[in-house]
Amino acid sequence: MNILSSWEAQTTELIRLIDEEVKDSEKRVNELLVERNSLVEALKIYRQRIGTQYAKAVQSLRPQDFEGKTIREMLRLIAERNDKIVVVKDATKLLKEAKVFGTPEHADSMVYSILGRSPEFTRIGRGIFRLNGAKQREKQTVKRKGIPGLKQAILELKTVNPDMTKDDISDTLIRRGFDFQGKSPKRAVHMAWVNLGYAKQEKQPKMRLLTVNEFQKEHSQK
Repeated sequence: MNILSSWEAQTTELIRLIDEEVKDSEKRVNELLVERNSLVEALKIYRQRIGTQYAKAVQSLRPQDFEGKTIREMLRLIAERNDKIVVVKDATKLLKEAKVFGTPEHADSMVYSILGRSPEFTRIGRGIFRLNGAKQREKQTVKRKGIPGLKQAILELKTVNPDMTKDDISDTLIRRGFDFQGKSPKRAVHMAWVNLGYAKQEKQPKMRLLTVNEFQKEHSQK
């Protein structure tokens, strides 16, 4: 009898503990539902103010819209189609699909760098930038350092195609109508090329494997 009473008491206590867990679980479920509803409302606001517009902007752009443009100009185009807003994650995905990056694994850092350095864009949130159209301010800032935007244009071209030579760069910029401000394009590109450190890379000796005949000839002379 005592054994049975002890078992009943333990079972009753287990039932009580389970009931408490159920209440706690129901409370947690209610908390999760509140959080979920808050996120749903936030998502609704995002879609109304940014998301839907951005989706329309992305759908309206085609890879051929980016032809002949620098990455910064592409980002400006995206912003102009989206009420001056650029969402880095989506913009990078769009540019990857357009195959504008020579090294896609560096695409995110490249887009962040361009948006962060350009006075045309202002960071308004995590991964979100606004186009403020400060072209005049950009010219005033870069004027003392040389031709405005030249180094950035060279960096972008080399990122898209690392094999481009100095002459390839100058020819491409000339075709695009880059403003060299009356200076010689070849000389201007050369100066920027040297300042960016590409000239040093060209001077590094290249290793070449010897052919079998060359190897035998070299060792026969020793």
